[in-house]
Amino acid sequence: MGLLNSTNFDYLDIIEPVTAYTDGYLLSLNLGTPPQIFQVYLDTGSDLTWVPCGTSSYECIDCGNEHSSSKPTPTFLPFLSSTNTRDLCGSRFCADVHSSDNRYDTCAAAGCSITAFTSGLCPRTCPPFSYTYGGGALVLGSLSRDAVTLHGSIRGSGPLPVQFPGFCFGCVGSSIREPIGIAGFGKGTLSLPSQLGFLDRGFSHCFLGFRFARNPNITSPLVMGDLALSATDGFLFTPMLKSVTNPNFYYIGLESVIIGDGTAAAPPPSLSGIDPEGNGGVLVDTGTTYTHLPDPFYASIMSSISSAVPYYERSHDLETRTGFDLCYKIPCARAPCTDDELPLVSLQLAGGAKLRLPKQSCYYPVTAPKEGVVVKCLLFQRMEDDGGDASGPGAVLGSFQMQNVEVVYDLEMGRIGFQPKDCALLA
Repeated sequence: MGLLNSTNFDYLDIIEPVTAYTDGYLLSLNLGTPPQIFQVYLDTGSDLTWVPCGTSSYECIDCGNEHSSSKPTPTFLPFLSSTNTRDLCGSRFCADVHSSDNRYDTCAAAGCSITAFTSGLCPRTCPPFSYTYGGGALVLGSLSRDAVTLHGSIRGSGPLPVQFPGFCFGCVGSSIREPIGIAGFGKGTLSLPSQLGFLDRGFSHCFLGFRFARNPNITSPLVMGDLALSATDGFLFTPMLKSVTNPNFYYIGLESVIIGDGTAAAPPPSLSGIDPEGNGGVLVDTGTTYTHLPDPFYASIMSSISSAVPYYERSHDLETRTGFDLCYKIPCARAPCTDDELPLVSLQLAGGAKLRLPKQSCYYPVTAPKEGVVVKCLLFQRMEDDGGDASGPGAVLGSFQMQNVEVVYDLEMGRIGFQPKDCALLA
């Protein structure tokens, strides 16, 4: 069967393969006619989907040695696509990417007359935008419209290539700390599930273990549509919290962190709910690698884990070199070194759900076995202190702690479900 147009089917699900990367998870975007293929990060903590773009070389500042100029980043070439257009200044996507309170601002910036933009007749393109992320990351570009082709399933059949026409995305020419492109999966107008019509239903992912990083031959499914919600037996559900200042984010409440079989650390009240100003809660963010917790709660977790570790020697040298706060020397003759007595970590979530994190989602070997010893570090991090400013999320649940956990975003019921699972079995 040839290419299908998404507008022809009411019962459509999307099933996309996701691969593990060095600091997150990637899916492929097939943009344009004929398709140009790009690997982009799956990010539930933002809305804009973008790819490196343009005829000149893509410039990325502070992107590390891995993305040096010796290996040019592939760029989307609009002139090679017969379906590509620039987005107009009066579109809802243009207003959204510029975060304007006045929907006429973008057309005014584009140079339209007042009568043209108030009557909706301004033909000018959307002005260039800047889009910011956490940690000082930034991208600069313009909005394009083009076809995106994904793997669809219609009433359980498939996979079938399905084309969504007029998809709006960022054509980015330069960035800071954002090297390859992002698929935004937030709840805003610009996000990929929003534009494809799945925000009234939901989606799910099951991230492969970190040991599969950089192995493109092993993938796990990202599912959008009713299929993602069809088999929820065994899932631990927790309510999705709402923030008036950040309504496009996915928040949950954290009641406690349980170390081993008993020691529970109570978080500050800001992590179990969101205040009237929209601050607090735990942000579920696949675009952040590690889980971040605020002090002094983070320090109490480190202390509880340290007390529960039976007899392993600390590796202060690796702690200094890696930036992680707890690293231990574990007896191990050869990889994969999964047999250890490091304590389990469980998250007690709002609504009674207790998520026991897979041990490999908490501790990771940062060295190869040498002389019968491997060093494993706890891959949680301290929440950055913004000078006493408590605005925004109270904590962040990162993608590393979601590996080997199937996560379903049930947007129809307003809840998020978790189920520990070997995601390689779904490959």
